[in-house]
Amino acid sequence: MKKATISAKKVLVTSFLVDLLDIAMNLAVAIITGSVVMLAELLQGIADLTAAGFLLIGLKRSEIPADKTYPFGHGREMYFWTLLSSVVMLAVTAGLSFYFGFKRFLSPKFIDNLFLAYMALTIAIASNGYSLSLGIRRLLNGEKLTKIFHRFAHSSKVETKATFILDLIGTTSAILGLFALTLFGVTGNLRYDGLGAMIIGIALGVLSLLLLFSVRSFLIGKSAPFQTQKQIIESAKSIPGVLDVLDLKTAYVGPNKLLVNIEIHIKNNLDTDSIEKIIDKVKSKVRKDTPDAFHIQVEPETP
Repeated sequence: MKKATISAKKVLVTSFLVDLLDIAMNLAVAIITGSVVMLAELLQGIADLTAAGFLLIGLKRSEIPADKTYPFGHGREMYFWTLLSSVVMLAVTAGLSFYFGFKRFLSPKFIDNLFLAYMALTIAIASNGYSLSLGIRRLLNGEKLTKIFHRFAHSSKVETKATFILDLIGTTSAILGLFALTLFGVTGNLRYDGLGAMIIGIALGVLSLLLLFSVRSFLIGKSAPFQTQKQIIESAKSIPGVLDVLDLKTAYVGPNKLLVNIEIHIKNNLDTDSIEKIIDKVKSKVRKDTPDAFHIQVEPETP
């Protein structure tokens, strides 16, 4: 039996709630322990919560229907708000985490109640890990886990890619923080606290840049993947009367919303009604075989 599709809203709301939990827990533990790793975790939670809020705004606005001013709808709103969220993660989370970690590395301070930090980081790994699993399942959409990097690179679901990065950041930073504080607990070297926060900052910066460049391609009009374009061409050529596809242009105008422009070469000596019927059949076939096809324009041309 096919598993139910996980909605973008469920992924975003889960990530939002996990961030709320992280902030409340990490704030309390950071104050009690004085650990800069826990401060980095707090900053990460605040930045992630802000980013998740931006994504929820983008998801809501991207659902506004098309009108005369925006004939293809507001789908690209999702790309804009995702871009903002990635900038917040890069500037706030990565930058401040590295800064405070570097200060603590130069001036180490003792950490109280280390066990509380261990507990908080373990809970953060579990909660962010669960939220991350939802994002992975939505990106894969039933495919094997080995396809995750391919799906991330080519999927237009930027809101899911963003939450995937957010939860990957949360999980990764908690693991790194736990490792750093464990080293401190074993060796007694206070600099591991600052070093852990610095490593968290670097990891967050790298992952934020990954999301930033991923969104950039959609903002400037990325076309559909090669396999999708091949499917569109095959669908058009399967219609009787279509001799060839002369040109195909595609661009994403929102998550799972593909603008398709096809130039086809059709048989000669056909009347207007026959040509119109062929065009309608091409549109129907492409829409059936490629569910992402949101707006399809078919133009008969001569080679």
